[in-house]
Amino acid sequence: MAHFSSADDVYASLGACLKAAATDPENARDFQRVGTIVRLQTVAPKAQITLKLEADQPIEVEFGESKLRPAAILAMPGDTAQGFWLGETNIITALAQSKMKAQGPVAVILKLVPLVNVVAPLYRAQQEGGGEIEAVERQEIAADEEVIAEAGGVAEDEAVAEEEVAAGDEAVVGEEDAVAEEALVAEESPQS
Repeated sequence: MAHFSSADDVYASLGACLKAAATDPENARDFQRVGTIVRLQTVAPKAQITLKLEADQPIEVEFGESKLRPAAILAMPGDTAQGFWLGETNIITALAQSKMKAQGPVAVILKLVPLVNVVAPLYRAQQEGGGEIEAVERQEIAADEEVIAEAGGVAEDEAVAEEEVAAGDEAVVGEEDAVAEEALVAEESPQS
């Protein structure tokens, strides 16, 4: 029986683990050493995960169709992907036995191998109960909430500034009206 039953299973399991590992600040440098965009494809079930792993750039992980252009593609059945990211399947052996197919520079493909050491413990923990993945997801949610709170503070500051500008505009308009009235009164009053 296949480990993954659908693309959604691939994304929820392997995809979530890769995303958590790649976006963890402690691991970012390891992933950025790949230095390019890589696409991982499973053929049974059909799914794809695109990883933008460029040096000194924010890491991006996209599931499904992606506009990112990969320099290298690594395709394999879902069970082989499972074994590879758990550290149980050797990439050289899998390529030699046609369990994996690679497109693109071999040097880029081989830069993925050290990432197995980063991903495997996290992926194994996820497979056994999800402890570390849930902790990483909680950290991501907390960071997102902090960004939203900061954005809310900026929005409040902007709203206060807009109110002050509007009040200032009203004061200027009021002064202009008063000056215009004084001029009108001066014109209408008889001069002595």
